[in-house]
Amino acid sequence: MTEFALDAPVLVRPYTARRDGDFAVIGDDGRQVYLSIPAEGLDLLEWLREGVTLGEAVHRFETRHDESPDVTAFLEALAEEGFVAPAGAPDETPAPEQPPRRPTRTWNLDWMSQRTAQRLMSWPVLAAGGVVTLVAVVLAVDRPGLLPGPSSLMFHTYFWAYLWIVLGITCVGVFLHELGHVVAARSAGVSARIAIGNQMYAIVAQTEMSGIWLASKRQRYLALIAGVLIDVFGAALLFITLWLNNVGVLGLPEPVRLVVAGTLFTSFIRLLWQTFVFLRTDFYYIIATALNTRSLMADTGAYLRNLVRRVRRRPLIDQSGVAPREMRSIRIFAVVWILGRILSLATLFTATIPLLWFYVGRVVAFFRGEHLTGSFTWADVLAFALLTFLVDGGGLVMWIFSLARSSRLRRRAPDRVLVE
Repeated sequence: MTEFALDAPVLVRPYTARRDGDFAVIGDDGRQVYLSIPAEGLDLLEWLREGVTLGEAVHRFETRHDESPDVTAFLEALAEEGFVAPAGAPDETPAPEQPPRRPTRTWNLDWMSQRTAQRLMSWPVLAAGGVVTLVAVVLAVDRPGLLPGPSSLMFHTYFWAYLWIVLGITCVGVFLHELGHVVAARSAGVSARIAIGNQMYAIVAQTEMSGIWLASKRQRYLALIAGVLIDVFGAALLFITLWLNNVGVLGLPEPVRLVVAGTLFTSFIRLLWQTFVFLRTDFYYIIATALNTRSLMADTGAYLRNLVRRVRRRPLIDQSGVAPREMRSIRIFAVVWILGRILSLATLFTATIPLLWFYVGRVVAFFRGEHLTGSFTWADVLAFALLTFLVDGGGLVMWIFSLARSSRLRRRAPDRVLVE
């Protein structure tokens, strides 16, 4: 336990802060550590940063807010995260005992100026993308049959070639999606990094932009939705290409048309994935921002575990510090969380498994020497096996490791809300 004397000042290490209603966000950009604290707590922290003693800061707090703060618990929590220390402590920020787990390979745009990023995210640029998207929607209503389905990825000839081409273009699309987040974050003056991670059993690209919580709500919304806007714009361009080919304006060779259709369907899959708000997707963070909830996913997990603990008559995780308004949002989100799992399984059985089953059947038929429509060669078999091993196998391994890590953290603190 860290000791803070009332007759001594407190060492407050550098931080940036933003008030947001009843709460405030403080952050250390260098360490990428950010905390949400009560707005009154920021008053106390700012007085301590001025150099007054802890007793004087408490007196000012009581005068302004007509109540006594629990300074011991408050300062100990800040000390654990490296924001404060007792007087006389070394003026060095200690390394956290369990630093946030981040992939080692990251990429950023810190060299881009904020003004350049703001131009790329300006209203004229966004409006132009909106016009293109609107045109695509009108054309899709006129000819809905052009919208591709899962069969657009069921290639009967040259599977290996189509697979790698579509996969390569899709990877470019994923990169542009994350690039949108990074540029929007830079437009708010926030550093952001692209890294590789996982969501459940899926390997995903992720943008680390924790500092966006120090930006205004409008800037946060833009940074969170930027990737989806790029996905929608890209899908619109692909559909317009198919429409122009269908009406005879373009004369695309059949292989090119198949690649365009397959790539467009992967765009639909990525957009559908973002609606899985029971995972930490873009739309989840947008909802959490709109509801002004600081740790919606973690608090919902604790709430659901408490429901199970009540049935099993076990001690509950303390959620007394959650405001009633936030708890109402948590109860509603818990229903969304459960229904989301059901939707995820439905997508798995209606789209992913049928597609995999189609190719598994072709692999089996190939080895049995049966007649196949189109062609299926050793190159196709190897491409299918490699893709399954890298994407499905790699994602599964990362998921298992993340589950093991979460299990270890919960065993160390079984009655705490863990924000990972």
